[in-house]
Amino acid sequence: MRNEINAVAFHISKQNGDLYYLREFISLARNAGYKVIETFHQNLDKPSPHTYFGPGKIIEIKEILDNKLQNSSENSSFEYVLVNDDITPLQKKVMEDILGFPVIDRTSIILEIFDSNAKSKEAKLQVEIAKLKYASNQLVNALASYSQVTSGKGKNKGEGEKAIELNKRQIENKIFLKKKELEDIKLSRRTSRKKRNDSPINKIAVVGYTNAGKSSLINGLLNYQHSHPNKTVLVKDDVFATLETSTRLINCYGFPTFYITDTVGFISNLPIYLIDAFRSTLEEISEANLIVEVIDFSDEYYKEHIKTTADVLSQLGVENIPIIYLFNKYDQVSNIPSELPKDNELYTSLLPDDNNVQEILDFLSSNIAKQWKHKNVVFPFEKDFYRFMADNYVKSYKQKEDGYHCSVYLNPLTIYKYDYLFKPRD
Repeated sequence: MRNEINAVAFHISKQNGDLYYLREFISLARNAGYKVIETFHQNLDKPSPHTYFGPGKIIEIKEILDNKLQNSSENSSFEYVLVNDDITPLQKKVMEDILGFPVIDRTSIILEIFDSNAKSKEAKLQVEIAKLKYASNQLVNALASYSQVTSGKGKNKGEGEKAIELNKRQIENKIFLKKKELEDIKLSRRTSRKKRNDSPINKIAVVGYTNAGKSSLINGLLNYQHSHPNKTVLVKDDVFATLETSTRLINCYGFPTFYITDTVGFISNLPIYLIDAFRSTLEEISEANLIVEVIDFSDEYYKEHIKTTADVLSQLGVENIPIIYLFNKYDQVSNIPSELPKDNELYTSLLPDDNNVQEILDFLSSNIAKQWKHKNVVFPFEKDFYRFMADNYVKSYKQKEDGYHCSVYLNPLTIYKYDYLFKPRD
């Protein structure tokens, strides 16, 4: 990440309460290496097709910026204009011509962050494909603008239009080759996922707004079961720190075994290029038995984060999988809601505390087993009780003379292994 660069931000206010959207953008800019020193906004239903802001507003801002630069210190000068929207090539060119500064839009900033955080070959390919799709879309917009000006068609097309179309075809060829390269990695991922799908072990996908604590949840579970340190996943106080999907096996004494998968964080209006490029990674969500949404409860906009996650899951077509909510950083919240949490909600703190982890494990296990049959059984001493607990959810048990007397929720996929429990005993 480069040294921080001063910039000003442009934002269109479309409704009351969209300060959340602006704050999110400033956070994205900071993570991309920009420091927003001033924000300009205008209330509009939609951006101007040529100048983003209204033409008069752009001229007014131009005068303000010129005056600032004439009287600025080193700390108050700036080098870029950042726009909290996707802009067309025409809007970009007109604004740059008027303002005299490079203009960068929202998607470009997000792509910068993804590019800097991509470490694995798969993540790098996905980001490259997203960048190429974005560039192709920009060329489509440029061609539309060019055609409006020249009205060229067929043999009358100008050299500019021909060059744009040629560049678009070249980009599409690059996308095709990158997708083929990515397909080999996807096949390997699908093979691993098929093995998990054929297993009786349940699968949990962890989703949520970026930087909410998803990786901290997985690491807390891994530390609780004393996994080797190289099994932990990256935790970093940055947006989109996690781009690689990581699946871990959680096998803690007294709780059913399950796979848990970390996923890329969400933001509002996540560019469609990124959703498409990362779709193979996000397919892990659609294969889960249970979705856990981690929420930063200490963030004043946590309700907007929940809506953002719901919107992305809807785009992915994930509708029929049960979802539960883990409200993280409960210890940092002063205004606690008076109503009690629902069955599918848990207020907690993802700190390195065994008591918290046990509570979370119980919460996850109860929801995994929600549709399982409850039985009271006597488990014989000569059989593998540890394996029985890993396959099912033993809510409680007492050791008596004839075996372990258990209150248990039975996994329908493993119940055949324990049919002896239901036969008359001699």
